[in-house]
Amino acid sequence: MKDELEYLLEDPTNPASHLHLSSKAALLNYLRFADEMRRLLEPGRNVLDWGCGLGQMSWLLERRGLAVTSYDMGRAPDEELIIDPDRIIVGEDPVLLPFTSATFDAVLSCGVLEHVKDERGSLREIKRVLKPGGLVFIYQLPQRYAYTELINRWRGLWHHPRRYTPHGIRRKLQSFGFRVLQQRRANCLPKNLTGLPPLARRGYNRISGLVNLVDLGISKVPPVNLLCHSIEIIAEVEG
Repeated sequence: MKDELEYLLEDPTNPASHLHLSSKAALLNYLRFADEMRRLLEPGRNVLDWGCGLGQMSWLLERRGLAVTSYDMGRAPDEELIIDPDRIIVGEDPVLLPFTSATFDAVLSCGVLEHVKDERGSLREIKRVLKPGGLVFIYQLPQRYAYTELINRWRGLWHHPRRYTPHGIRRKLQSFGFRVLQQRRANCLPKNLTGLPPLARRGYNRISGLVNLVDLGISKVPPVNLLCHSIEIIAEVEG
C-alpha cells in the first residue's frame, strides 16, 4: 500500500496538481475501493473501468490481478495519465458502449454515473455489457443531503446537479434488473483538498490514515451519516 500511495501521490505543494490525487485521504479511498473489488472478484476477471479518468483505479485493479478495460468519453493529456494513454478506449457515443453484450464480469463507476447525460440509457448499457450475475460497483455517488453539497450551493460554488438518496438509487437499480447486495453511506469527512493552502494540505496528509479511520466510523452512525457526501453500492445482474 505504501508503494501505491507513493506512486500515485502528486506533489501536494504544487497548485497545478490534481487535488484528488494530492490528498492521501482520497487515495486511501481509492485503495479501499480496489481492495473491496478484489475481495469479490477472482483474479483474471474482466472489469470495465467506466469513465476511467486519469486511470488510477485501472492501475490499482490491475495490480490486484484483474483484467481491466479502461474506457472514457475523452482523454486527459498524456503526461497527466497514470496508465498508458494508448490503452484507453475513447467512446464516440455518450451512452452506447462499444462492447458486445455480456462481455464483463464487473463494471466500475467511480464518480461517473452522476455526470452522464442519459442516466437510464447508461444503466441499460451497463447491464447489457455485464455477464449474467455480473457486478456493478458504484462509488463516490453524491448523496442528496450531503453537507458539502449544501455548503457549495450556499456559497455559489460548483456542486452536483444530480444527487441521490439510498432508497432512490436502490429502486432505480432494481428497475433495471439489478439486485443490490451492499449499500452504505460514506465520506462524512472531506477528502478533496480544494481551497486549502499548501501548508494545510501537507498537515492533512500527515493525519490521512486517522481521518479515514474516523470517517469509516462516523459514516455508520445515524443521523450524522445522513449528511455524508457519498453513497456506495454493489449490485449484481439478476438472472
